[in-house]
Parts: sequence; C-alpha cells; structure tokens
Amino acid sequence: MSKLFSFILFSLALTISASAQSTHWRGPAGNGIYPDKNLLKEWPAEGPAMLWHFDGLGKGFSSPVFSSDRIYLTGTIDDQGFIYVLSMDGKLEAKYPYGKEFIESWPGARSSVTIVGDLLYMESGYGSLFCMSTKDGSIKWKKEFLTDYDGKNITWGFTETVVIDKDVLYCTPGGKVNNVMALNRLTGETIWSSTGKEELSAYCTPLLIELPARKLLVTMTANDIIGLDAASGKLLWSHPQTNEGLCMPIPRFMPMAVSCASAVTDRVVRN
Repeated sequence: MSKLFSFILFSLALTISASAQSTHWRGPAGNGIYPDKNLLKEWPAEGPAMLWHFDGLGKGFSSPVFSSDRIYLTGTIDDQGFIYVLSMDGKLEAKYPYGKEFIESWPGARSSVTIVGDLLYMESGYGSLFCMSTKDGSIKWKKEFLTDYDGKNITWGFTETVVIDKDVLYCTPGGKVNNVMALNRLTGETIWSSTGKEELSAYCTPLLIELPARKLLVTMTANDIIGLDAASGKLLWSHPQTNEGLCMPIPRFMPMAVSCASAVTDRVVRN
C-alpha cells in the first residue's frame, strides 16, 4: 500500500484510467466498482506488461486520481507534502507543495485528491484542508480542523479523502461540536455542522448514498458508523463499530476501513 519510492502503472490500469476519468478515490460512485465491460478476468501467465515507472514520489498511502488525461498523486519528502501531476506516459508535469505532512508515525501523505473541474481538494494528515488550482497549484482557500474548528487528530493522522457533491464538500474534523461538516467547495464557508456522536474521526472516507427520500452521508467515527442527512447534517442512525476491531487503525489497512463502512452501510440501508 505504501508508495515509498516508485509508482508503477501497468497497461491494464492505463486502459481503465483513460476511459474512466475518475475524479476521486474508488471511482465515480465511491464504491470501488468499475462500470466498464470486457475487462480481463485474470492476469496473463507472464503478468501484465510494465509500460513505465516514475521514481521520486516520496512516502505516502494515497491512490492515483485521473482527470483530464493527467494523473494526480500525493507524497511526502522529509516533512513536506506534495501533489504530483503526471502525464499519461509517466512524465512529471507539475509538483505542488501544500505544506507540512504527517511524520509522527508511519510518515507519509494519507489522502488522495478530489478533483472538480479546475479545482482540487486535499486533506493532510494534520487536518489541513486545501482547495487548490489544478493549473498552477495556487491555494484558493484553506481550513484547519484543529484551530478553525474543534477537531482532534488521531494516532496515525487524518486519512479521509473528502467527498464532493456538486458544490458541497463533506469532511470529518472529529470535534465534539464540529464532528462532521459540509462546506461550500468554492469558498470554504460552512453549510452545516453536525455533532454526530461526538467521537473522534476514524481512518475512513465517507460514502454518499442516494435514496428515494433523501441523500445519506455515511462515515465511521471512533466507535460507530453513522448515517447523516446529507442536506442538513441531522444524525439519522448509528451502528456500533469500534475502530480497533474490524477496521484496524493502521494506515496500511485504510481501504479496509472504508470497506468495513461500506459493508455495514449496505446492510443497514437494505435492511
């Protein structure tokens, strides 16, 4: 899971990314399901062919995000976080610094970027939330979970990749007052703030689920998976799930944390 020094892209991955043009982690619906057809059911015996590799990304745990024929990744060198922009043939096109990144334990960038149009959104392990230009990396606005709100960091740092729906950005500072929040993605202004269960955040990215009656925002906090009304932030339900059980609080298991939330959400919504 860690991209310590190099990033390797295989031919199949290139084919998928070119057609999908995903703008955030786990694809357009955030569920990890790729909608295309006629994909390989198994790797060839000799393995997939390596087309290129890129060295020098530093340390990190993020996934690549593809937008407008560009590949966006995050990485940490020393204590500084960077967003790398690569061409589809593996050439470095830009390298945007965004500030100090998590080095306390398991050092490296945690979150993947979320891209909408010519803006990208990045959350650091220290709870700094950035809105940046994809054109030049300039910062349009910035929020600090630990000082602007009453957020509290967790052992291995914030690991959330923010979810965006139209002009609404959802994030989880993990404070008792500002537990889960919806912000205007263009300005950073607060749309709503929910106390949730007043728990710390977990190593989890929210899911946005559209039901006939409403949209749900589902995420995991320290001891519960919670479902909020996406329009108002009202807590609708919770499901007990302690962070130290099924979802291990270690960065190398971050996708497991989201999968755990997804599975329980599926059961709660369907049942």
